Order: sequence, then structure tokens, then C-alpha cells
Amino acid sequence: MYRKVLLIGVLIIIVQFAQAQFKGGLYFGVNGTQVDGDKLAGFYKLGANLAAAVEYPIGEHMGIGMEISFSQKGSQTKWQQGIPRQYFLKLDYIEVPLMLNYHDNKKVTLSAGVGINALTNFKEEIVNFNPYLTYSHIRKLNKSDVEFKAGGSYQLNKHWMINILYSYSIISMGISDDSPYLNNGLFNNLVTFRLGYMIKGKANK
Repeated sequence: MYRKVLLIGVLIIIVQFAQAQFKGGLYFGVNGTQVDGDKLAGFYKLGANLAAAVEYPIGEHMGIGMEISFSQKGSQTKWQQGIPRQYFLKLDYIEVPLMLNYHDNKKVTLSAGVGINALTNFKEEIVNFNPYLTYSHIRKLNKSDVEFKAGGSYQLNKHWMINILYSYSIISMGISDDSPYLNNGLFNNLVTFRLGYMIKGKANK
């Protein structure tokens, strides 16, 4: 229930922002993800990242940005031709990132902030073909996650830009008995590559 209230509230805010002196646009991209603490390494799990974003200017070079996004995360074993996938974890989140943006006088934007995320769906599959290998079973997943986010954008023209974003859980988003971290915590760890299109305002100065 709280996720629906959060979603409706943020959509109302975005609509109000878009009617004022705000910049706004859409992002389309892909996440390369892993989960720290699950005994696997490598950003082999790919997922979609779709977002609507607005930004309010607070100075000549600064702005406060907010998004509402759908983001797929998780973990899996490395794909190898002819070998079935042995571990797969999919995590779907609705996210609300709040970012502080710095724009230079040319085409570069640098950003940092936090994301408040609500888990909407998950799927875990474990198939062991090698009796000497085991994979972590998730004992608990939290309904919410808070992430640190940092990245940057490069403006291609008036409306289009490319965006790279790194995200990491500030507190554990779940528990696995095999995790080496404090309290057996699990942490989302991902890199996002996106293409952005400005609907209101310009991508560059």
C-alpha cells in the first residue's frame, strides 16, 4: 500500500514541477548489476532502467533533480556457451532518486545523491550441476533499499544526452547466511548506462 501512495505522490510532484520553470525528460537504459555478499562477482545480470526526471535550477551551474524510475537489478553466474545458468536473481524496484547536479559551461553534468527504492518483485533460481559448488540462498529481502548514487551526463545536442550512473546500497537490502558482510548483509551494486531525452528545457546551456 505504501508503495502505491509513494508512486502517486511522486507523480503529482513531477506534474507540478513540469508546469513550473523546470527542466524535464525521460531516460532509457540498462543496468549492469551484481549483489555483494552472494558469493558471486561480476556485473553479469542485465536489467532495464526507465525513468522520468525533473530538475529545478538553484543557481547558474547548480540544480536539484528528482526521478521516478523502474530499475531491474540482481545477480547471476557468468554466461558460458553450452552451460546452463546455475544461479539467477532478479530484483525489480520503483525508485525515487534525489540528486544534486552541477553543470559546466559546455556539455558536462556531474551528479550525486541518494535513491529511495521500493522492491516490487523478485525471482531467485538455483541449479547446481557441480556438487562441489554452492550458491547463497537469500534468507530475507527488505521491502525498501536506500542507495548512494553518483555519475555524469554528456549532452549530444539540444535534446539528447548520454548518462552513466553508479549506485550502491547504503544499508543492507537483504540477508544471506553465507554473506561475509556485517550481519550477513546483501548490497545492490550496479552501473547504469542511459540515453536521455529532454521534453521541457534544453539538454545543454
